[in-house]
Amino acid sequence: MSSQNHLLKITRLESLTDGIFAIAMTILVLDLRMPLGTTNENLAVIFSHVILVKLSIYIGSFITLGTLWVAMNFQLGLLDRLTRPYLWTNIFYLMVVCVVPFSASFLAAYPKNPLGINFYALNLICASIGQFLTFQCAHISQLNKASYTSAIRHAVVRRILLAPFFYVAAMLTAHWNMTFAFCLLLTPTLLYLFPGRVDRFEQS
Repeated sequence: MSSQNHLLKITRLESLTDGIFAIAMTILVLDLRMPLGTTNENLAVIFSHVILVKLSIYIGSFITLGTLWVAMNFQLGLLDRLTRPYLWTNIFYLMVVCVVPFSASFLAAYPKNPLGINFYALNLICASIGQFLTFQCAHISQLNKASYTSAIRHAVVRRILLAPFFYVAAMLTAHWNMTFAFCLLLTPTLLYLFPGRVDRFEQS
């Protein structure tokens, strides 16, 4: 049966995924606003202690969502067909993605509280788990194209499971060094900006 004749269309899932990521990435910027009571006298202090913190969290969160979208784009490119369980696995993953703007706003509101780091990191851990579960669902249900190989599988799994180690470390270190915890949160995002082993399969 040709992939074009399947009743569950991959293009519809692609449209939903793109729309949700676009909305989540756009909502992030809504938290960038001047605090009430800002005056010329306290503008410099508020800019350095509030605006720059929010701006850094916005940039980090936007790029993080970007790396999640790129990773899901790669997974969708491997698919040959869909099943209802795979669609629902993907929907629950996208639900976690939609929480990122809130967790980023929560972190921006309480940047010196370890709970802010922990909630944000937990959200990203759940996103990594969601990516892994959708990939596993496609693998177990044999939904991928004939070009899908064990080498691709191992490369994707390694790349997905890289981030949670840093997020857990950020949660553990947030109680004694918030700056280091922030750096640990950003490390996977920076690493994902560079091509990995999975990109060699795209080039081939």
